[in-house]
Amino acid sequence: MTSRSSQPEGRSDGGHDIHGLLDRFARLGATPGGGITRLCASPADGEARDLFAALLGEAGAIVTTDGVGNQFGRFPLAGVEGAPLVMAGSHLDSQMRAGRLDGTLGVVAALEVGRTLMGRKRDGAPFDADFCAVNWTNEEGARFRPSLLGSGAYAGHHDAAFALSRRDDDGVSLGDALEAIEYRGRDAAPAVPACYLELHVEQGSVLEEEGATIGVVARNWGALKVEAVFEGEQAHTGPTRMDRRRDALLAAAHAITAARALADRWPGRLHTSVGRLLVEPNSPNVVPARVALSLEVRSADDAVLAEAGRFADALLATAAAEAGVGLTIATRSERPIRSLPQAVGDLVSFCAETSGHRTLRMDTVAGHDALSLLGRCPLGLIFVPSVGGVAHNEREATHAADLDAGRDVLLDAADRLCRAGGSPERATRSPGSAPERTERRPGSAP
Repeated sequence: MTSRSSQPEGRSDGGHDIHGLLDRFARLGATPGGGITRLCASPADGEARDLFAALLGEAGAIVTTDGVGNQFGRFPLAGVEGAPLVMAGSHLDSQMRAGRLDGTLGVVAALEVGRTLMGRKRDGAPFDADFCAVNWTNEEGARFRPSLLGSGAYAGHHDAAFALSRRDDDGVSLGDALEAIEYRGRDAAPAVPACYLELHVEQGSVLEEEGATIGVVARNWGALKVEAVFEGEQAHTGPTRMDRRRDALLAAAHAITAARALADRWPGRLHTSVGRLLVEPNSPNVVPARVALSLEVRSADDAVLAEAGRFADALLATAAAEAGVGLTIATRSERPIRSLPQAVGDLVSFCAETSGHRTLRMDTVAGHDALSLLGRCPLGLIFVPSVGGVAHNEREATHAADLDAGRDVLLDAADRLCRAGGSPERATRSPGSAPERTERRPGSAP
């Protein structure tokens, strides 16, 4: 994928406002239930990437794609080589039968911010930082694991070779899948930005319950994710005596119920799940010989997470022993509990509250690409309410006024940052009182 650019145009018709754009992207990978299935590097993902690239070019961005498929649209606001960069975005890939907003909202909002700032530049507004809209590869982890692959490679948590070598359940590598849709790029990724912003639907019900419009994420929950494989022996489900069976699915069943019971040890403080099973040979007349599963444990308490992690390891071993099968841990990864930079949160709160929006400092339970950049640059994660807290579901929705509020807050914060060299401290300095401190509440469940 080579660099592309075009003359700035920009429009504000129904196809180019945030609601019209969300509608356009929702047609790509649309499901009968009103959601989308747009797995990473699938043909539908390729179509969404094509649309994003075309819209970036129309808006005046220089469009590039790096070696793991991350798409960047740089808007040259400062007009000087080597200007600081302010970046915003999210992801266009989805879960199976997912909602139309998860990830796409952040990408579309970033595109609209870039388009608007370019318009202000043409009207004579001065900027001393460029703006970049980004679509990260494989945030969801629905097809290729682990999740956050693209942003993780950009941030240096793993290299491109690792990301490209990840395989889906059919044995297709991410590298080959990106080649198939012509998005295994050849461009160098932009330098780490001076500040990164991400707008996202909450995916929980806290904002709705508290009557707040803008969530200012202050901390992320930690997570342990384990890919485990139980190895038994294939046999006939009829004549094979029960005491001679080595049933890999039985071991998985033990693990699933034990994982659910584990959460009850710390009510409200620990979330556990087994969300994926691969059963082989998956025949009604055959004792399962092999089962792969994905187990995750999440908490906002380091001590709880550490103890629950030890229990998780033990429950997998116990499940294998009870069923008389083997156990292999294919991968085991941990995401630590960390606080997001206060200065960026203060900027987001300032922008929201000066516009009359009630804010809430809160945690995120779900993982987001922004978390990959923690420790690499200042960053902010902005939430808008999810109706009923529904997420990873075709019924996912956010009220139009809340979508507008999130876009406007993102635009104000990005505008200020691009006039302040990307510094959140400088960007917040303006007439008015400091943002009010608000209670922090747990964030969304994935």
